[in-house]
Amino acid sequence: MVLRKVTFRLYPNVAQSERLGELLGLHQRLYNTALEERINAYKETGKSPGYNAQAKSLTQWRSSCPALANVNAQSQQNTLKRLDLAYQAFFRRVKAGETPGFPRFKPLQRYSGWGYNTHGDGWRLHAGEGMKHGQVRLSGVGMVKMRGKARTPGVIKTAEVQHKDGRWYLSVTVECAPKRTSGAQAMGMDWGLETFATVCSEGDKTLSIPNPRCLDKPQRQKLKVLQQAVSRKTNKQSNNRRKAVAKLSAETRRIANRRKDFLHKTSARLTSVRLMLGSIL
Repeated sequence: MVLRKVTFRLYPNVAQSERLGELLGLHQRLYNTALEERINAYKETGKSPGYNAQAKSLTQWRSSCPALANVNAQSQQNTLKRLDLAYQAFFRRVKAGETPGFPRFKPLQRYSGWGYNTHGDGWRLHAGEGMKHGQVRLSGVGMVKMRGKARTPGVIKTAEVQHKDGRWYLSVTVECAPKRTSGAQAMGMDWGLETFATVCSEGDKTLSIPNPRCLDKPQRQKLKVLQQAVSRKTNKQSNNRRKAVAKLSAETRRIANRRKDFLHKTSARLTSVRLMLGSIL
């Protein structure tokens, strides 16, 4: 049994979108508050509280803040754990002599989302047959429509709600047993810059895969114009800046989708039986 990620796109209505935005802001402020507590404690005592200490403090924070009290407690513990993992990574880089990169306060625009540890506690997946499409019930939000499909259905473990480029996603961890077959033929690959890859199979037959150039000169110029449009709008609360950011996000998403599409098609071509036998080389 292995763990695999399945990503569903969420389609909330207007009221659900507003509530998801509120939850995102609460988790972002919780993360920053916990980080501030660690920094202040270290300045005063030379020691900062760990995850267990902050998880106990969370009970007091929830009793004094009604907004936090209405949010699933397990998801808030997950946010504190995320901060703890950031600290662990910081100290690991310090010991290794790498650039440390101390954990930073996160603005709302750069806070990706929150997670749940146990299926049924704060969230429950209602997917269709074969884990295709369906709905998910989120605590404080309700039933949200979703689309997506698991390659290999299995036992549902954890989930993360993510906000990217104005869209909402649900990333679900599934414990499953993938059934995959492999061929008996061997091939060699040489990755390059001028060409994406050069493949050689048995019999000295070669195939050159051209570089897709998803970010060519015209595309770079288009991105430059969109980035300049965002930087010129200094008021981060203005509607014009939000529109400019949305256009930039949409363009970067299209580039990412082109790259993903190319990789999927190329990998499917390389693993096909015809290519393994050298029939199209």
